[in-house]
Amino acid sequence: MGSEADLRASDAERERTVTQLRDHFSSGRISEQELDERSDAAYAARTVGELTALVADLPALPAPPPRPGHDPEREAARKRVLYKSGTAAITILICVVIWAASGAGYFWPVWVMLGTGIFALRSAWDELGPGADERRRLGTGSAARSGAPRDGRR
Repeated sequence: MGSEADLRASDAERERTVTQLRDHFSSGRISEQELDERSDAAYAARTVGELTALVADLPALPAPPPRPGHDPEREAARKRVLYKSGTAAITILICVVIWAASGAGYFWPVWVMLGTGIFALRSAWDELGPGADERRRLGTGSAARSGAPRDGRR
């Protein structure tokens, strides 16, 4: 089996290489003529090795800065709230189907809705409400129980 350089290049890999070349052009490392030549060669490249050769004489680009306001812990908390809300919605749906299939008398699923709704709202408040970041940092509340370190270290 051949090396990775001999593998066929995908359109996404070609685009990624052209984007790198544009970044190097905007940094002043290559001229506009060289950008055009290398971009044409990138779009015509058939293998990963050909793409690698186009940027081999250029330094690695620095990692992009983090998005402003991006907090991975808060995004993880949003995912947990969504998961819990989905679980509550499925539970309610199952109860309503059972109620409808059993003759649709007294609407008893309202109690399930009330209980799961309170649980979902409390969970959302604890994970995303005021002070949730501080609770995660201190290791208290359900925000801390869902994977954050308890000793305050990051």
